[in-house]
Amino acid sequence: MGRKTNITLIGMPASGKSSVGVVLAKRLGKRFVDTDIVIQEKYGKLLKELIEEHGDDGFREIEDEVNASLDVTDSIISPGGSVVYGEKAMEHLKEISVVIYLELSYTAIKSRLGDLRERGITLKEGQTLKDLYLERTPLYAKYADITVNEMKKTLSKTIDEICEILGEKPKKKRNFKSRRFPKNKNGKEKNVRDNGGRLNKDKSKEKTANEKLSKDVSKKERFAKNSALQKNNKKTDNNQRKNKKRYFKNNEN
Repeated sequence: MGRKTNITLIGMPASGKSSVGVVLAKRLGKRFVDTDIVIQEKYGKLLKELIEEHGDDGFREIEDEVNASLDVTDSIISPGGSVVYGEKAMEHLKEISVVIYLELSYTAIKSRLGDLRERGITLKEGQTLKDLYLERTPLYAKYADITVNEMKKTLSKTIDEICEILGEKPKKKRNFKSRRFPKNKNGKEKNVRDNGGRLNKDKSKEKTANEKLSKDVSKKERFAKNSALQKNNKKTDNNQRKNKKRYFKNNEN
């Protein structure tokens, strides 16, 4: 088999499989697959409803069947925490992907977890969350190709570590600033952005010329108005002088 294009994240509930998976998928240009959602979509019910209907053992059979038949490529796969109970599922996931165990301490898991039932987590009678943690962690370690300890690490640092271990580089984004327009025979850039987008280069020049012409016209209009105003002011001053002369002449008489 060639190079595996899928990555499967395993770990306890609240270990960050979905958070890490979504961002990792974006960074590597892969698809994100949450197998709990795949199960819900297939059966048309929530996980807690399936557990209530089929019981813990029945739900694990459903989970094992769905995960064992997963057919994806170039994906980040995030299964439920109980996936490690299904041998068929884990054999299949190891065959189609690199399996990474996101490791967290019991204290960190406990502080992150909310309603266990809402997350589809059930405890056997007399079993505590710590018992479940101690039961599952050896299974995560058993099936993992890579273990990444998340303690005292940000989401970004965890993802950086995964990428570094896998030798994966994020896909480059296209640099639209450096994009050049095709040129015509005269060496001028062709008009390629007429379809409701930004103005193309020629139209932009035309717009600039029109704006300049409009400014020139406005300047001329303002100059004409100022000239007319100055003439009116001059005429008013002359009239005032004449009136003064008449006034003094009449007073002398």
